[in-house]
Amino acid sequence: MKPIDIIELGSTSKKLEGNCSGIYLLFDGQELVYIGKGWNCLLRVAEHTRKESKKKFTSWNYLCTENDQTRDKLEKELIQSHKPKYNKTYKNT
Repeated sequence: MKPIDIIELGSTSKKLEGNCSGIYLLFDGQELVYIGKGWNCLLRVAEHTRKESKKKFTSWNYLCTENDQTRDKLEKELIQSHKPKYNKTYKNT
């Protein structure tokens, strides 16, 4: 087994912004499956990992926003544009 290069993992890791307010995106493989918003993206994503959550995802990312108005507008635009399967407005039934 090849040794793990911790230095390389650290240099390529993505910085978490603590309580980054913004939009978070959940992915299942390469598919965007959910778009959400929150005053703390990390905490919101953690809520989606609970047993009760029906959302299946393998990775996530986030976009920080400056204020609530920008966050609300961007979330709406992204959902309308990408129509992720777990967003209620566009949920496949």
